[in-house]
Amino acid sequence: MIRGIEERGTVMKITFVGGSTGQGGSPRLYRDEESGDFIVQGYLIGDPNDLVQMNIPDGETVVRVPASLFSYLPKDEG
Repeated sequence: MIRGIEERGTVMKITFVGGSTGQGGSPRLYRDEESGDFIVQGYLIGDPNDLVQMNIPDGETVVRVPASLFSYLPKDEG
């Protein structure tokens, strides 16, 4: 499934790669077909004590992703 997402005046082509839940729940893995980057949908980490340990800059966030989601990443062909 590919859907366009408006971002800064351009349309990104996003492909669903996989996820371990149904109905669009978390976690999910997507791929930006233009850049090849992966986009992760996960559980927001909002605990200030956790965030201060990671030194997350303003304008950024982090999500918790179960290790099982990484099984959807393509295997290295090399």
